[in-house]
Amino acid sequence: MSPLDILYIVLAFCALWLTAAIFWLVYQVALIIKNVNDAVHTATDAIGKIEVAISAIRSKFDSTSATLGTVLGATTKLVDYVLEKKEKKPSRSRKKTVIDV
Repeated sequence: MSPLDILYIVLAFCALWLTAAIFWLVYQVALIIKNVNDAVHTATDAIGKIEVAISAIRSKFDSTSATLGTVLGATTKLVDYVLEKKEKKPSRSRKKTVIDV
């Protein structure tokens, strides 16, 4: 074996190890990107669930406030009506009559 053959064998091993290192590096980068993608997907799902919850709370609040406004308006009218009737009615005081026996 000549020194040139040994050089080619060493260069072949170097190329093999360099290729293996590049593939390992690409694999690690792909894993990192996959983990980031999974994290973004999880965050997106969580934000979607939060948005649905906020929408549900908002709709319940809107329906409750509409109902409360109606009840408050009716109660106000009822109180006004009762106060009007009370002002118009003369106060009845019981007169005690004395019966002679």
